[in-house]
Amino acid sequence: MIRGSPTPFVVLSFPRTGSTWLMDMLNSHPEVAAYGELFNVEADELSYASTDMPYFENYLARLPEWTRRPRFLHGMAYLRRLYSDRPGIRAVGFKLLYGQAGANPRLLHLLALRRVRAVHLTRANLLDALISWKAAQATGVYAVRTEQAATRTRVTLNAERLGDRLREQDLAVSRARGRLERLRVPWIEVAYEELVGRKEESLLRILGFLDVHPDVGLLDSGIVRMSRGSSVDLVENLPEVRAALAGTRFEWMLEDAEAGPKSLRPPAPRASTVPAA
Repeated sequence: MIRGSPTPFVVLSFPRTGSTWLMDMLNSHPEVAAYGELFNVEADELSYASTDMPYFENYLARLPEWTRRPRFLHGMAYLRRLYSDRPGIRAVGFKLLYGQAGANPRLLHLLALRRVRAVHLTRANLLDALISWKAAQATGVYAVRTEQAATRTRVTLNAERLGDRLREQDLAVSRARGRLERLRVPWIEVAYEELVGRKEESLLRILGFLDVHPDVGLLDSGIVRMSRGSSVDLVENLPEVRAALAGTRFEWMLEDAEAGPKSLRPPAPRASTVPAA
């Protein structure tokens, strides 16, 4: 990173970890330009945080067709534009979901070449995340603001596959950690439970990592929780889910979810041993 240029960063995550809320808050900081899922191929326009960058696919579509390959080179140019100097801005970043990283195999390597700092945003209670994801899919609403009414929609989980789903997601989180270590980029890990239960402390840690003014009072977001109370209240087939998780290493997640939002079990903070550049 060139001295004096903004800190490039990425928030690497999976759905329903509070990543939209985090990016919206970071973007409210006067020294930060934070973007949403720039590598999302399904969305048409950015709806939160900064909106002055096109999606990568839209960026490619505007180029003459014969110049759209190789994507790798266009990816380099796109990131150069994204992380360019901006008056008063000390950190620039975007949100990247695991699936989007997988669909763009060389993207993480490009980010590593730019010494991008990574915030790995996770969620300890994977069952909570799955229920939230199912509810969002059912309504087609993935984030709500204070002026909008949150919709509570009941969902049915596949009890036979539930254990496998949770193991797969747990493995995906472990693989993401491994990739960050292998890429040797500066990174920290923050859990959704930490962000909710120790909000100020967690945000101060993130702002310090990004080398911007560490004042949580500068942050604001109108995005709110989509549902109140316990997430298991949304599960239609709760007895089947309870039976499927009984005696497994995921059983605590159901107990934790039943206790509602005040039951927070944040894991110990993780951080890379790679020093920030």
